[in-house]
Amino acid sequence: MQQNLSYVYPQIFLVDRGGLGGSGAPGPETTALPAWPVLPPQLKQGRGGRGGCTALLLALLLLTMAGLGLGAYYILRLQQELTELRQDSTSTSSRNLTPVLEKQIGLAVEEKETKRMAHLTVKSANGRSETLLWEPVVGKAFTEGMEYRDGALLINETGQYFLYSRLLLRGTTCPRDRAIVHRVFKRSGRYPAAISLLEDRKLSYCSGERMWTSSSYLAAVMQLQKFDRVSVNVSEPQLVSLEPANTYFGIYKI
Repeated sequence: MQQNLSYVYPQIFLVDRGGLGGSGAPGPETTALPAWPVLPPQLKQGRGGRGGCTALLLALLLLTMAGLGLGAYYILRLQQELTELRQDSTSTSSRNLTPVLEKQIGLAVEEKETKRMAHLTVKSANGRSETLLWEPVVGKAFTEGMEYRDGALLINETGQYFLYSRLLLRGTTCPRDRAIVHRVFKRSGRYPAAISLLEDRKLSYCSGERMWTSSSYLAAVMQLQKFDRVSVNVSEPQLVSLEPANTYFGIYKI
C-alpha cells in the first residue's frame, strides 16, 4: 500500500494486487482513481474577501447616517435663525407702527382737505327771480372745499368738475304753448354775463287740467376756472317742488 502525497484530502491509498493476496508475484498495473477536485487559489482568496466587503458597506452606512445627521442639524439651525429674524421684524414693526399711523392719518387729512365737492338741496324759489336758492348745510346738504354764496357755488380751483341738477315740477294747471327751461350756467370775473353750461327745454310736461308732476335732470363733466360761480335757474320757478329729496344741485371735482 502506497500513499500519494500530491493530494491534500481525502487521503487515497493505492493498493497493489500483491498486497491483497499476500503473494510476492507482481500483478497487473493498477489504475489510479480520479483525483478529488481542488479549489483554485482565486476561490480560496475569495472566501477571505467577504469580510472586506462587509466592512466597506458598514463604512458607507456610517457616512450616510453622519450626512443625514449633519443635514438635520443645519435645518434646525436655519429654523432657529428664521424664528429670531421674525421676532426682530415684529419688534421693529411695533416700534415703527406709531410713525406709520401718523403718516397715514396725515395723508388722509391732506386728501380730505383737497376735495372739492358740494350737494345743495332746494331752499326757495322766488317768483321774482329765475335763479333758485339752495340750502348748503341742512339735512343731506353739504359743502366741502367749496363756498356757497348768493345762490351760486364758487369755484376755487381750476379743473374738471361733474355738475348735476334735478328739478321736480308740479302744478294744477297746464300752461299751453309755454316751455319750461331748466338751465345750469356760470359767471366769471372776466365775463360778467351768464354763460349757459347745461340746458333742458321741456315742452310736453302736462296734459289736461288735472294736477301733474314732471322732472328735469341735467348732468355733465365741465372744465371750470377758478373764481367761476355756478348757478341754476328755471323759467317757471313757481312750479318747482321744494322737496329736498327731489330738487337738488351738486358739483364735485374729478
